[in-house]
Amino acid sequence: MPDQPKKTPPADFREEAAMTYDPDAEAVAETSAIEDVRRRHERTLLDIPGVTGIGIGRSPIGDDAIVVYLRDASVGRQIPRQIEGYAVETTVTGEIDAQRRV
Repeated sequence: MPDQPKKTPPADFREEAAMTYDPDAEAVAETSAIEDVRRRHERTLLDIPGVTGIGIGRSPIGDDAIVVYLRDASVGRQIPRQIEGYAVETTVTGEIDAQRRV
């Protein structure tokens, strides 16, 4: 009987890294950073008469932006164009009234 080559066991490709790979992790980290900026400046922005809300959105070129909702366009002059490096976009919504569930 001729010598047969020894079979090697199949490779074990299980990952044993300290942290698993998450392709969306960078987006989450970026969102967290802008969320922190929004939280830090929310009270100051809401104290401006005519500001009805604050959120997070996108600038016209697709970058993360802080969105400030306004009662009317005249309030826009009081809103900064940028906060901590993030663009500030304004949207006129009119007066916002919270409604109760019935």
